[in-house]
Amino acid sequence: MNGYPSDARVNCERFLNELEGLPAEGAGGATAEELLAKMPVAAREHVLRCTGCSEALQDFAETRQALEGMKAGLPEAGPWFAARVMGAIRAKEAEIEEKKEGVWVGVRRLAPRLVAFAAVLLALGGSWAIEVRRADRARRPELRPGESLFEAAPKIQVNDDIVASAYQEQLP
Repeated sequence: MNGYPSDARVNCERFLNELEGLPAEGAGGATAEELLAKMPVAAREHVLRCTGCSEALQDFAETRQALEGMKAGLPEAGPWFAARVMGAIRAKEAEIEEKKEGVWVGVRRLAPRLVAFAAVLLALGGSWAIEVRRADRARRPELRPGESLFEAAPKIQVNDDIVASAYQEQLP
């Protein structure tokens, strides 16, 4: 196939694909002529011109015959076989998945518990902080706010006459 022009290479690839697509039927292995009879006319004509494809056809027929002989000695699979095989495949896939994401499965299981624990800690810590702040305020002396441009409560008028008379009585 290597030394042929590109259209011959394409024909060889088509032939090999059609050869592989042939169904494996019958009790005995099929000969090269029987396999060729099942193929389209274009494939038959190509095999007559291409030595590489005719050799591939012979090898394919011999391989099928050898495999057919091996298949005859094998016992028939029981009805339970498919169920057991599929179960084994599922178990192996689960094991592989567990190895891949084993850590994250544990994290996903712990996440709700961690969230609940964090919420309890937040509630306890918040109430403790409020109590500490109240106790701290109770221990401090109350400070009067400084004067501002705008006063919230009106000042009580002080009678200056009373203050002046009390001051004069104290003088010698």
